[in-house]
Amino acid sequence: MPHSHEVKDRFRSRLAAADARSNGFRQKLLEDGTRALRPVIDVLSVMAEVLNEEDNLHGSITGIDPVIDGDNFVTLCAKLRGIECEQKIKIKYGPELGGTNYISVSGLNQRYNERLVPGAGTSGHSGRVIGSDLHLDEHRGPDLAEIVRDVIEDFYVAQIEQRSHFAVAA
Repeated sequence: MPHSHEVKDRFRSRLAAADARSNGFRQKLLEDGTRALRPVIDVLSVMAEVLNEEDNLHGSITGIDPVIDGDNFVTLCAKLRGIECEQKIKIKYGPELGGTNYISVSGLNQRYNERLVPGAGTSGHSGRVIGSDLHLDEHRGPDLAEIVRDVIEDFYVAQIEQRSHFAVAA
């Protein structure tokens, strides 16, 4: 029977090796996810900069840095905060059963889903709707970035227009 220190050393060594493999996998996943989501991250960053300008009082955008969640998906949860309301757009990148990577989006509405996946609900290579999430091929980041830009513009412009309508009515 091996001595207790030999058992402990072997166990420590195997734990350290497993940690290193896991950390390597998570680092590669974060790099791949950040690369796939780069167009969306860039749009969110630029639009957040506009909202952070000195004279801009329309709200803010937070949550634009990708992180790895507990299920090993690269996750970005952008929070659009206006004066009186908030909208969240949750984007995940990761493996689908079968091994291919995809981008999952929730927080858009049907109009934007339809623009990304015409005939949403039908199966196709470019994307599909599963529950309330939209699943896109991992190479559709630029398409998603355009839709996210429109969502953000529409969100903040609608608030301004709504306030001005209430001011006129009062």
